[in-house]
Amino acid sequence: MTMKKNALLSGLILAFVSISLFSNATVWRVNSAPGSAAQYVSVQAAHDATTTLNNDTLYVEASATTQGPLSCSKKLVIIGTGYFLAQNPQTQSTPVASTIDYIYFNAGSQGSKVMGISTGYIYINTSNLLITRNYISGAGYPIYGQAANLGNIVITQNYIQGSAYYSQAIYFPYAANNILITNNYIQGYVSSGTNFAGIFENNVVFGYIALYNTTLKNNILTGSYGNFTNYNCIYTNNISYNSDFGTANGNQANVVMSNVFAGTATTNDGYFKLKAGSPALGAGENGVDCGMYGGPFPYILSGMPNIPSIYYFNAPSIPSNTINVAIKAKSHN
Repeated sequence: MTMKKNALLSGLILAFVSISLFSNATVWRVNSAPGSAAQYVSVQAAHDATTTLNNDTLYVEASATTQGPLSCSKKLVIIGTGYFLAQNPQTQSTPVASTIDYIYFNAGSQGSKVMGISTGYIYINTSNLLITRNYISGAGYPIYGQAANLGNIVITQNYIQGSAYYSQAIYFPYAANNILITNNYIQGYVSSGTNFAGIFENNVVFGYIALYNTTLKNNILTGSYGNFTNYNCIYTNNISYNSDFGTANGNQANVVMSNVFAGTATTNDGYFKLKAGSPALGAGENGVDCGMYGGPFPYILSGMPNIPSIYYFNAPSIPSNTINVAIKAKSHN
């Protein structure tokens, strides 16, 4: 199992290395706001256009209205503005999210990446996908492995919210291999069928974990509900409010969660940063922090994509011969 785990990590981490935009590809703008200068008013229209080719990028811009749903059958990079933008500092100068109703990744979309998007759910019908830094909140299955024999899927740095702690959040009922779920906040059930194999690490879970053949490490199971059910899993260095992980192999049981998190009430995702003296500090494998802000790929506030963003813009409303413009930008790697 250890050799299999190491091979899985080595292969999937390559997906993070290749997160940058495809070279020599075309960038298309999508914006449903009236009067926008974007080429397309819906994300599906941008996808379906004959000029949109594999490896192109769709910039889904901020808009008060949705950019529609997406059924994806091309290899694309899909980039939005992030979420919870008004709650956290240095995000976007216009704190408006990029919203797609839902996303289906179908045959032909292998190798696609989606980041910085707010959506109701993502249904997966193909392999080799990177789903990162998104706000996925729906009443059904926010992330659903809808097809069998899926593999090489990375789900990382997302804020995933089922309708309640007892509803599904991430569900892989059919055969799935090489699934990496890391550094997410997850409200709801995380579950799989028997023919599943993956790694589940550095997540914060308010709900239930019922995975088969999975290595679990550095996670925090929080809240007064939910549990972990072991189906042929290896679990180390996890923290729980109850005793489900036990106390062997670096696991901590019956931890008081008010001692774990900073609990900043003004920001949804910032709430889960670790407080000074937290029992999760340095408690993970090889001394990393447990939870979504620990490990090599820590969660990024507001799901900001790893491209520069302008978070401050100030220009005079009345033009003159001399225009003083103040701009502040930041890269979110």
